[in-house]
Amino acid sequence: MQNKYKLPDDVRETVIRLVKGYERRKKKISDEENEICSIGGGRYESVRNENGDEERVFQPSGKGGKSTPVEHQAEEMIKLHNSFDYRCVKAIDESLDELPLSHFDERVSAKIRQCMIISCVLGKKFKFRYSGIVGIEHDRFYKIRSKFLFLIAKKLELL
Repeated sequence: MQNKYKLPDDVRETVIRLVKGYERRKKKISDEENEICSIGGGRYESVRNENGDEERVFQPSGKGGKSTPVEHQAEEMIKLHNSFDYRCVKAIDESLDELPLSHFDERVSAKIRQCMIISCVLGKKFKFRYSGIVGIEHDRFYKIRSKFLFLIAKKLELL
């Protein structure tokens, strides 16, 4: 059986490893976003101004200069959203959304998406027949999984 979503072995292994770290990366990004958006999330130094009064100077990137806490938060958020972890999570989420599951029941398609991640995490220990997915055959599941991995590789420009 020919698969049009065949990936080179090194790319396939890389994508599977990225999917294995999906939950960890997702939690890390969520925690960092919460930290950035929290009230005390800005980093500042206390300095003396021209009048000799002490004031807080927010340091957006540690290079000096004044900025407001909001500017600092925006810069930190941009830096986070340009990070490799964020791009990986975004690519996986978008790939899950693009899977051809429209003709399945909503509950079944949610279970298929969940099993896509689990099958990558568990590898050969994942047994399709014990996954609890009703309404999809073994071959069809693995074709969709191949497309899932292909989409991630394409989005991360690994091909």
